[in-house]
Amino acid sequence: MAQKNEIYLIEYVTKLKQLNDINLEIPDAPIDEIIEDPKQYAMDFIESAFIANLPSFVKAYELGVDFGKKNK
Repeated sequence: MAQKNEIYLIEYVTKLKQLNDINLEIPDAPIDEIIEDPKQYAMDFIESAFIANLPSFVKAYELGVDFGKKNK
């Protein structure tokens, strides 16, 4: 049983490692706008990055649920 759990763990970590390879793209904005409201610029950046990587987050969650079920 321990070897079976070890195999599941290796598969899970390998798949999760692939999902963690995300690229962040810094949104272009005129420097004047950034200086005027840096907090809004940061919020826009975070929102953009989150939305772009949402499928990876969902897949990572699903992998975790599947891993948990296999290791009961």
